[in-house]
Amino acid sequence: MYNLLIAGGAALLGYGLGAWAAGWIAGFVPALIVFIAAFFLLARRTGKQVEAIFKLAMEQLQSGQMAAARTTMEAALPLGKWQILVEKQVEAQLGGLDYLEACSMMMQRQVTASKERFASAKAHLLKSWNRDWRARAMLACCQHRENDTDGAHKTLTDAEGAASSEALFYGVWAYILNEARRRDEALQVVGRGLKSSPKSAGLIAVQEAMQNRRKPDFKAFGEPWYQFFPEHIPQEVLIEQARAAGKLPKNFAANQGFGPPQPHLGGRPR
Repeated sequence: MYNLLIAGGAALLGYGLGAWAAGWIAGFVPALIVFIAAFFLLARRTGKQVEAIFKLAMEQLQSGQMAAARTTMEAALPLGKWQILVEKQVEAQLGGLDYLEACSMMMQRQVTASKERFASAKAHLLKSWNRDWRARAMLACCQHRENDTDGAHKTLTDAEGAASSEALFYGVWAYILNEARRRDEALQVVGRGLKSSPKSAGLIAVQEAMQNRRKPDFKAFGEPWYQFFPEHIPQEVLIEQARAAGKLPKNFAANQGFGPPQPHLGGRPR
């Protein structure tokens, strides 16, 4: 917002100089040029500041410093006073971080801690931009985990305009409705998704399964699915990731009891 005010002040100065030199009508031309140039430069400066903060937070996440990454991201919140939508962008990132941590806690059966973290994620995601479809889909997942299917359905309905070409968005939506035993509505959602993404293997597989009264396998959407439901990651994939990170011996087998107890696959913490 400060960037807009500063650019507006510069435009007024440009108008004054233009009006003094060539008349009040001619003053509008330099005013417009100055406003656009000033706002662009100021917005670019703020954008670079946000980018640097997010880059550092990502490095901290990759090294396992979850708390440090959250603190780093929070440091970007004051920049929201300078540029429109920055605060909403930061809130979306904080919400996503809390959401994934909550899922991890849930998989480790840390019920109370996971509920608190899901609540924190929801609070941040509610402040995200309603055209950020990933953040709104994650918000809907939080509502789904609270058994608030109507709330999740409304959240996704409101975000559909910004996600009309995203097959994964419709997959998450259909999953939430199907889990609530609202199969007909889920099929309608899949149908809408196929109109804009007719070649989506995930949507096609889900539609075929539901039409034939079989349980749909939403993992057909591939790895992107796990950002919303990481508890659906197959155990063998987790083992391979742990091996690659050097946390398990190469000859470790799945039947040796790797990882926490299997979570409830319905998507809701117990």
